[in-house]
Amino acid sequence: MSNTKPHILIFSDWFLPAYKAGGPIQSVANLVNHLGQDYNFWVVTSNTDLDAPLPLRSEETNVWLQKDNYQVIYLDAQHQNLKAYKEIITQQNFKAVYFNSLFSPKFTLLPLWLTQNLDIKKVLAPRGMLGKGALAIKPLKKKLFLAALKASGLPSKIYWHATDVSEKLEIEAHFGKNMKINVAPNLSAKINSEPTPKLKITNSLNLFFVSRISIKKNLLACVKTLQAINSKLAIQFKIIGPIEEKTYWAQCQREIEKLPSNVTCEYLGAIPNFKLKDTLKDLHVLFLPTQHENFGHVIMEAWQNACPVIISKNTPWKNLEPKQIGFDIPLDHQDTLKQKIEQFAKMNEEEFHVWSQASFNFAKKFTENPELISKTKALFE
Repeated sequence: MSNTKPHILIFSDWFLPAYKAGGPIQSVANLVNHLGQDYNFWVVTSNTDLDAPLPLRSEETNVWLQKDNYQVIYLDAQHQNLKAYKEIITQQNFKAVYFNSLFSPKFTLLPLWLTQNLDIKKVLAPRGMLGKGALAIKPLKKKLFLAALKASGLPSKIYWHATDVSEKLEIEAHFGKNMKINVAPNLSAKINSEPTPKLKITNSLNLFFVSRISIKKNLLACVKTLQAINSKLAIQFKIIGPIEEKTYWAQCQREIEKLPSNVTCEYLGAIPNFKLKDTLKDLHVLFLPTQHENFGHVIMEAWQNACPVIISKNTPWKNLEPKQIGFDIPLDHQDTLKQKIEQFAKMNEEEFHVWSQASFNFAKKFTENPELISKTKALFE
């Protein structure tokens, strides 16, 4: 690792090879992948995935491991403390420290408190946690957390990473208009090849949901929408993602049992990000009526794999229909969600190819936009 490049320290609850926590992992992975030639990245993370230990040998925990364009240290629970963090922070002349979460006691609050008076640029990414939909889940706990954070005075000592203007407004609404905020959209994975044209049968659709199975991601709305689908259409619905909330998943399963005979449903489980492309090559449309996304990596990944999307209005991605890359629909318009699924199902292969190719082209243009790289670099300058 070059000593001439600036050193950037990143704290994240989970990191590769973890994958079940979804977008936040990909955000950091794409960051170090795109900017590894400009910065030396040091990633501090746990030795677990969302609900399970990582496949690490004992000698691979609590020590720095050299990867292709970054170093990473996987800390066990006994080393996620002030003493360990102090040793890490002082062992390099770090230009900036990046916190990949808002509601993380061990990987944001603890190291942020430790660095508050140090001459290091401190950057915090809320990761959509200040959105109305996100705050509606366990609201009392989050309200108390935000009150304590404001009382600490820490918000004014950091630079905030907002991924779009709406997130900037959310930060200002909670912490004041005097906050230092950089707006920089999340970087997406690099695209290395053109997609293979998808087979598409008229009046049939391979629909899929990719995300954590939780109230926020709103799988239940998908299932209830499919219960009312036109009986003349054949819908194959695949569910991909880890079960984060077991009670909610049980509720979804009860509704899945009520699906009509023309709608088949299969749960594929959690799939590592690097294997997702193999699954999506035979699928057509992402269905994600989420309650809130500050970016939505799975939405961009769908487009990168030539899959248009049907999503809610609660994401940064708006006015999709004129671009022929999907539809963004208000959550209370369930009949419209159903109509858009039926519209895709009725398309023949030639009609669907137009939307499929437009989705890929949109993702490629977005991913390769040099302005995004410049805005991300500005976070650390």
